[in-house]
Amino acid sequence: MLDCGTGGHALGEDLMSAGVKGWRGHILISHTHWDHIQGIPFFAPLFVPGNEWDIYGPKGLGQSLREVLAGQMDYAYFPVTLDQCGANIRYHDLVEGTFEIDDIKVSTRYLNHPALTLGYRLEADGVTVVYACDHEPYSNILADGEGEISGQDLQHARFITGADLLIHDAQYTGEEYPAKAGWGHSTLEYAVKLSKEAQVKRLALTHHDPSRDDDALDRLVASTKAKLRKNASPLEVFAAREGHALGLAHAHSKHFPGCVEGDFEAQTLVDDALTDLSVVIGIADVKTGAALFQAVQAEGIHAKFCSDADAARKLIAEDRPSLAILEHDPPSIDGLETCRAIRQQDKDPEHSMPVVIVASEQDQARGISAGVTDWLIKPFSSAYARTKVRAWALRSACKATRRLTPERQELRFGQRSLPVEPPRLRPKRAQGARRPTPPTGTENGRFSNGAISTEKAALLWMYCREVAPFETPSFRKKIGQLIAHATNTPAEM
Repeated sequence: MLDCGTGGHALGEDLMSAGVKGWRGHILISHTHWDHIQGIPFFAPLFVPGNEWDIYGPKGLGQSLREVLAGQMDYAYFPVTLDQCGANIRYHDLVEGTFEIDDIKVSTRYLNHPALTLGYRLEADGVTVVYACDHEPYSNILADGEGEISGQDLQHARFITGADLLIHDAQYTGEEYPAKAGWGHSTLEYAVKLSKEAQVKRLALTHHDPSRDDDALDRLVASTKAKLRKNASPLEVFAAREGHALGLAHAHSKHFPGCVEGDFEAQTLVDDALTDLSVVIGIADVKTGAALFQAVQAEGIHAKFCSDADAARKLIAEDRPSLAILEHDPPSIDGLETCRAIRQQDKDPEHSMPVVIVASEQDQARGISAGVTDWLIKPFSSAYARTKVRAWALRSACKATRRLTPERQELRFGQRSLPVEPPRLRPKRAQGARRPTPPTGTENGRFSNGAISTEKAALLWMYCREVAPFETPSFRKKIGQLIAHATNTPAEM
C-alpha cells in the first residue's frame, strides 16, 4: 500500500468484512501531511491481534515516524492511541537509498514538496512501478513542458527511468502553475515531458485538483493523448481513479542502468552523522537571511550567518559546514561566483558540500557551470525552506555515514542489527524463495518479545565488536550473555 489517506478506511473495512486475519502487510508513506496518513486510525487490520504490519516513511531530524503518526491519534484528536493497535506494527525511518521487501527492490528519493517527501521505485519480476506524488518541478521553466531537463529535475528523471507504470503528481496545468508555484505539486505537462524523456511506458496522472470535475479531467487526458499521437509517442497516459486495476507484465527488453545511484541502505542508522551538522548562510537581504536562519534553527542545526561573499568563503573554508545557502542577487551579491570560488578552493572531492542558491529565478546554465547543487526560489515559505535544509542535511549525513569504517557499516538498519553468526556461515536463500523482511523497526512503541530498541542494539553491537573480533568463536559465544546482561533478559544460548 502506498500512502494511507481516506482510502485506507475502505480497504480496512473490506478486509475485515472478508474475515481476513493473520495478515502480513507493508505500508509505504511518502510524507506525513494529513491527507496521506489520516486513513491510518481507521485502518481496521491494524487493530487485529495476530496481524503484522511494517510502516515505512521518511526519517526526519526530530521526531521518529512512529511519533509523528501517533501525534494524529493524540487524546485531543482521537479516542484511541496508536499503542492500542492490536497488530504487531514495526516502523521504519527511511533516507534516500534502497531496501528490500521480500523479493521487491524498493528505492527512495526525496521529492520537491513543502514537507520531506519520498518517491518510491519498486522493482520485481522484471517490472518497475514508481510512485511520485506531491512533487513540484525544481525548475519553473519546465512547468509548461518546455525547456531543458537539468539539475535536480534530471535526477528525478533518472529515478523514474524505464518505469512500466509511473504514478505521478499532475495537479495543475502549465497555465495554472504560476499562481500555484511553491505549493508542491506538478503540472500535467511536466509529468508528460519527464515520462517521455525517461522512456516511461504508462503514466497515471494523480493528485487531481479538487476544483476539476471528471469531465474536465477527461478533456485534459484526451488533449494530452492527441498530442502524443501527433508526435508518435508510445507513452500511454490516463487519469488515476479509485478501483482501477492494472495488469503489469515485463515490457522492457532492455536494462536501464544507473536509474538509482549507489546502493546505500535506506534504513541505515545515520543519527551519529546528524550530530555535527552545520550550515553557513550567506545572504545580503536581512529579511530573507532572518527567515532562513530561523528555518535552519527550527531543524536543530547550528547556523552561521554572514552578509557578504568574502565572509561566506572564509567561514566555509574554516568550518567545512554540511551545507551552504548563498544568495544570488547581483549586483549586491553574486552567489554563483561565490559558489564557483568555493568549488575551486575545495580540494577534497569527497567533501562535495551542497550549495543551495537563493534567487528570484534560476539560471540553470550558469548554475551548472558554477557547481550549484540546488535552488530555492523567492518568494518561498518557511516550510519549503525547512524541507530543503532537512533534505540536504540528511543527504550530507548519508554521505558521511558511507565514509564510516566497515565495522560501523555493519550497523545498517534493516540488515544486520544483531547478527549472532558471521554472514559467511548463513545459509544461502533458495532460488525463488521469498526473503523475509527483517523485524528491525520499532514495534508499537513497545519492545515486544524482549526485543530491544535499534539504538541500543547498535550500541551493544559496537561494544561486542570491541570485546572480541567478529570472526572468533568467543564473539559468538559471548554475545548472548552480553546482550542479556545489558537488557536484563535471560540469555539465549
